[in-house]
Amino acid sequence: MSNANSNELNDKLIAMLDREEVKAIPHRFARGLDRADRELLESCFHPDGVDDHGFFKAEAKEFCDWVMGELVKFDATQHIIATQNVEVTGLTAACESYFVAYHTMQTPDGTKELIVAGRYLDQMEKRDGEWKIILRRCVFDWTRMTDASPTPARDPDPRHLGKNFPDDDSYAIFSKQFQKN
Repeated sequence: MSNANSNELNDKLIAMLDREEVKAIPHRFARGLDRADRELLESCFHPDGVDDHGFFKAEAKEFCDWVMGELVKFDATQHIIATQNVEVTGLTAACESYFVAYHTMQTPDGTKELIVAGRYLDQMEKRDGEWKIILRRCVFDWTRMTDASPTPARDPDPRHLGKNFPDDDSYAIFSKQFQKN
């Protein structure tokens, strides 16, 4: 392989790695929301990063404080990251990530399901070798609120149910302390 081809391949590999690292951030953010893991949420932003949800706009630390207070209103949440469009230019990147967020909550009218679909529009920078958000704008495309009845389960419920940080089973599997029982 010629030196020119080797340099071209190296440039392509670096570009591919940058895109993958940028795309991983919205996924990490979704996991942080669903597990109510504040540290994980905050790790997605540079210290001067800003989150703009329209009705709430603040620096990352203040946003994380606010959203942790919002999460306690729900019995469960699940954020699905779907289509992602990424453009990397040097040490900056733009990333559009489609999401669907499911929330269940208790209301005076019974259990409700709130479904929100939209896109995270992220401006990111690579600082000290690490990609993080400097500005996130949340665009809401549609929202639905419906009645929700949980699927009947035996009592006691034998299923493995999702929990918040640090009690969710996913933390055990990633720390290699997951038990077969």
